[in-house]
Amino acid sequence: MSETTNLEVVTPSAIIVSEPVEMVVVPGSGGQIGALPRHSKVITTLERGFVDIFNDNKILTQIMIDGGIAEINETTVTILAERAEKIDKANKQVLEEKLQNFKSLENHNDQNIADLAIKNSSFLEAVLDKIGWLISVTRFLF
Repeated sequence: MSETTNLEVVTPSAIIVSEPVEMVVVPGSGGQIGALPRHSKVITTLERGFVDIFNDNKILTQIMIDGGIAEINETTVTILAERAEKIDKANKQVLEEKLQNFKSLENHNDQNIADLAIKNSSFLEAVLDKIGWLISVTRFLF
C-alpha cells in the first residue's frame, strides 16, 4: 500500500472528510498546492475552488470549498472552510433543496440572514454547476 497522509476537511457545522489519502491538491491563494506524505509544514489561505483527493494515483473525490485555511505537515492536511460540499451526483437533489431554502431567505427582513443566504446560494450554485458539468461529460463519454 502507498504511503498516506491524513486529510480532514472541516466546516463550522460538520466534518466533511476524515480519511487517509495518497495526495491532496488544494486551491491556495497563490495557486494550487499539492500535499503528499512528509510534506514540509505550511499554513496557507485558500480560495473558492476544488480540493482534489487522490488515491490509487487518480482523483477519487472532489470537494468544493468556499475559501478557508489549510495546515499541511508531514502527516496531516487540515482544511478549515466556511462552506464545503462533496462533488457527487448523488448529492444533487439534496443540494438543490438546500439552494431553494437559501434562495427563499435572500430577501429576509434581517439583513444578516439575507446576506448569509446570498453567500450560501452563490456557493451551492457553483457546486451544482460542477455536478451538472460532470453529468454532461459522463453522458457524452458513455
